[in-house]
Amino acid sequence: MTTATVQAGSAGAPVRIRLADGACVVIRRLDDSDGPALTAALESADPMDLRRRFMGMPPPASVLLARLRTADGVHDYALGAFTDAGRLVGVAQFDRADDAPTAEFAIEVANDWQRRGLGSRLLERLAVVAGELGITRFTATYYADNLPVRRLLHESGHVIASGFDQGEGYAVLDLTA
Repeated sequence: MTTATVQAGSAGAPVRIRLADGACVVIRRLDDSDGPALTAALESADPMDLRRRFMGMPPPASVLLARLRTADGVHDYALGAFTDAGRLVGVAQFDRADDAPTAEFAIEVANDWQRRGLGSRLLERLAVVAGELGITRFTATYYADNLPVRRLLHESGHVIASGFDQGEGYAVLDLTA
Protein backbone atom coordinates (compact mmCIF):
# COMPACT_ATOMS: atom_id res chain seq x y z
CA MET A 1 0.00 0.00 0.00
CA THR A 2 1.29 3.43 -0.90
CA THR A 3 1.96 5.60 2.11
CA ALA A 4 1.96 8.78 0.02
CA THR A 5 -0.45 9.83 -2.68
CA VAL A 6 0.89 10.96 -6.04
CA GLN A 7 -0.77 14.16 -7.21
CA ALA A 8 -0.83 15.27 -10.83
CA GLY A 9 2.32 17.25 -11.59
CA SER A 10 4.25 15.71 -8.71
CA ALA A 11 5.29 12.41 -10.24
CA GLY A 12 8.94 13.34 -10.01
CA ALA A 13 8.74 13.86 -6.25
CA PRO A 14 10.07 11.10 -3.99
CA VAL A 15 7.43 8.81 -2.54
CA ARG A 16 7.77 6.31 0.29
CA ILE A 17 5.87 3.08 -0.29
CA ARG A 18 5.16 0.09 1.88
CA LEU A 19 5.14 -3.28 0.13
CA ALA A 20 2.74 -6.09 0.98
CA ASP A 21 5.35 -7.72 3.25
CA GLY A 22 5.77 -4.49 5.24
CA ALA A 23 9.12 -3.48 3.73
CA CYS A 24 9.47 0.19 2.79
CA VAL A 25 11.37 1.89 0.00
CA VAL A 26 11.59 5.41 -1.35
CA ILE A 27 11.03 5.70 -5.09
CA ARG A 28 12.52 8.77 -6.73
CA ARG A 29 14.14 9.94 -9.92
CA LEU A 30 17.75 8.85 -10.33
CA ASP A 31 20.33 11.58 -10.89
CA ASP A 32 24.09 12.05 -11.16
CA SER A 33 24.59 11.68 -7.43
CA ASP A 34 23.26 8.10 -7.62
CA GLY A 35 26.27 6.82 -9.57
CA PRO A 36 27.83 4.99 -6.60
CA ALA A 37 24.50 3.35 -5.68
CA LEU A 38 23.95 2.25 -9.28
CA THR A 39 27.49 0.87 -9.51
CA ALA A 40 27.03 -1.05 -6.24
CA ALA A 41 23.70 -2.44 -7.46
CA LEU A 42 25.28 -3.66 -10.69
CA GLU A 43 28.20 -5.24 -8.86
CA SER A 44 25.93 -7.17 -6.49
CA ALA A 45 23.27 -8.10 -9.07
CA ASP A 46 22.58 -11.66 -10.08
CA PRO A 47 24.32 -12.21 -13.45
CA MET A 48 21.27 -14.02 -14.85
CA ASP A 49 19.01 -11.10 -13.86
CA LEU A 50 21.35 -8.70 -15.65
CA ARG A 51 21.42 -10.92 -18.74
CA ARG A 52 17.64 -10.87 -18.80
CA ARG A 53 17.42 -7.11 -18.19
CA PHE A 54 19.88 -6.22 -20.94
CA MET A 55 19.06 -9.16 -23.24
CA GLY A 56 22.70 -10.20 -23.19
CA MET A 57 25.81 -8.92 -21.51
CA PRO A 58 25.13 -5.66 -19.69
CA PRO A 59 27.12 -2.64 -20.81
CA PRO A 60 29.97 -1.52 -18.56
CA ALA A 61 28.93 0.54 -15.54
CA SER A 62 30.62 3.56 -17.12
CA VAL A 63 28.19 3.44 -20.06
CA LEU A 64 25.17 3.23 -17.75
CA LEU A 65 26.50 6.10 -15.64
CA ALA A 66 26.96 8.21 -18.78
CA ARG A 67 23.36 7.47 -19.78
CA LEU A 68 22.21 8.51 -16.32
CA ARG A 69 24.13 11.79 -16.60
CA THR A 70 22.53 12.60 -19.97
CA ALA A 71 18.96 11.58 -19.09
CA ASP A 72 16.85 14.64 -19.80
CA GLY A 73 13.74 13.66 -17.82
CA VAL A 74 11.55 13.87 -20.92
CA HIS A 75 12.97 11.38 -23.41
CA ASP A 76 15.04 9.38 -20.94
CA TYR A 77 13.85 8.91 -17.38
CA ALA A 78 14.94 6.57 -14.59
CA LEU A 79 13.41 5.88 -11.19
CA GLY A 80 15.20 4.15 -8.36
CA ALA A 81 13.85 2.35 -5.31
CA PHE A 82 16.03 2.88 -2.24
CA THR A 83 15.97 1.19 1.15
CA ASP A 84 16.23 3.26 4.32
CA ALA A 85 19.92 2.32 4.38
CA GLY A 86 20.36 3.88 0.92
CA ARG A 87 20.68 0.65 -1.06
CA LEU A 88 19.35 0.85 -4.62
CA VAL A 89 17.11 -2.23 -4.97
CA GLY A 90 15.13 -1.45 -8.11
CA VAL A 91 15.29 0.65 -11.27
CA ALA A 92 12.57 1.42 -13.78
CA GLN A 93 13.30 3.54 -16.82
CA PHE A 94 11.94 4.56 -20.17
CA ASP A 95 13.47 5.92 -23.35
CA ARG A 96 11.88 7.49 -26.39
CA ALA A 97 13.59 8.86 -29.46
CA ASP A 98 11.30 11.85 -29.95
CA ASP A 99 8.16 13.35 -28.46
CA ALA A 100 5.99 10.46 -29.64
CA PRO A 101 3.49 9.07 -27.11
CA THR A 102 5.27 5.68 -27.01
CA ALA A 103 8.38 4.78 -25.01
CA GLU A 104 10.39 1.59 -24.47
CA PHE A 105 10.63 0.70 -20.79
CA ALA A 106 12.60 -1.71 -18.62
CA ILE A 107 12.66 -2.73 -14.97
CA GLU A 108 15.27 -4.42 -12.83
CA VAL A 109 14.73 -5.47 -9.21
CA ALA A 110 17.46 -6.86 -6.95
CA ASN A 111 17.14 -10.61 -6.55
CA ASP A 112 16.43 -10.45 -2.82
CA TRP A 113 13.64 -7.89 -3.44
CA GLN A 114 11.84 -9.85 -6.16
CA ARG A 115 8.39 -11.39 -5.56
CA ARG A 116 7.53 -8.62 -3.08
CA GLY A 117 5.58 -6.33 -5.40
CA LEU A 118 8.37 -3.82 -5.97
CA GLY A 119 8.41 -4.27 -9.75
CA SER A 120 4.68 -3.56 -9.91
CA ARG A 121 5.07 -0.44 -7.79
CA LEU A 122 7.95 0.81 -9.95
CA LEU A 123 5.90 0.22 -13.10
CA GLU A 124 2.92 2.09 -11.59
CA ARG A 125 5.09 5.05 -10.64
CA LEU A 126 6.88 5.13 -14.00
CA ALA A 127 3.50 5.09 -15.78
CA VAL A 128 2.41 8.15 -13.77
CA VAL A 129 5.58 10.03 -14.74
CA ALA A 130 5.16 8.96 -18.37
CA GLY A 131 1.55 10.11 -18.41
CA GLU A 132 2.56 13.57 -17.23
CA LEU A 133 5.00 13.70 -20.16
CA GLY A 134 2.39 12.72 -22.75
CA ILE A 135 3.37 9.07 -23.02
CA THR A 136 0.34 6.82 -23.41
CA ARG A 137 2.02 3.53 -24.33
CA PHE A 138 4.99 1.53 -23.15
CA THR A 139 6.66 -1.16 -25.21
CA ALA A 140 8.88 -3.88 -23.83
CA THR A 141 11.14 -6.48 -25.40
CA TYR A 142 12.47 -9.33 -23.28
CA TYR A 143 13.76 -12.88 -23.43
CA ALA A 144 10.83 -15.25 -23.74
CA ASP A 145 12.12 -17.18 -20.70
CA ASN A 146 11.92 -14.08 -18.46
CA LEU A 147 8.91 -15.28 -16.50
CA PRO A 148 9.05 -12.56 -13.82
CA VAL A 149 8.73 -9.82 -16.45
CA ARG A 150 5.99 -11.69 -18.30
CA ARG A 151 4.03 -11.97 -15.04
CA LEU A 152 4.66 -8.33 -14.14
CA LEU A 153 3.43 -7.13 -17.52
CA HIS A 154 0.27 -9.20 -17.58
CA GLU A 155 -0.59 -8.51 -13.95
CA SER A 156 -0.34 -4.76 -14.66
CA GLY A 157 -3.64 -4.90 -16.53
CA HIS A 158 -2.26 -2.62 -19.25
CA VAL A 159 -1.12 -5.17 -21.88
CA ILE A 160 -2.96 -4.72 -25.17
CA ALA A 161 -0.64 -6.82 -27.35
CA SER A 162 2.04 -9.40 -26.66
CA GLY A 163 3.72 -12.34 -28.28
CA PHE A 164 6.92 -14.21 -28.97
CA ASP A 165 9.22 -14.47 -31.96
CA GLN A 166 12.44 -16.47 -32.08
CA GLY A 167 13.00 -16.49 -28.32
CA GLU A 168 12.08 -12.85 -27.73
CA GLY A 169 8.88 -11.63 -26.16
CA TYR A 170 7.27 -8.30 -26.70
CA ALA A 171 4.43 -6.38 -25.12
CA VAL A 172 2.59 -3.15 -25.69
CA LEU A 173 0.99 -1.49 -22.67
CA ASP A 174 -1.80 1.09 -22.88
CA LEU A 175 -1.18 3.43 -19.96
CA THR A 176 -4.57 5.10 -20.37
CA ALA A 177 -6.47 1.89 -19.55
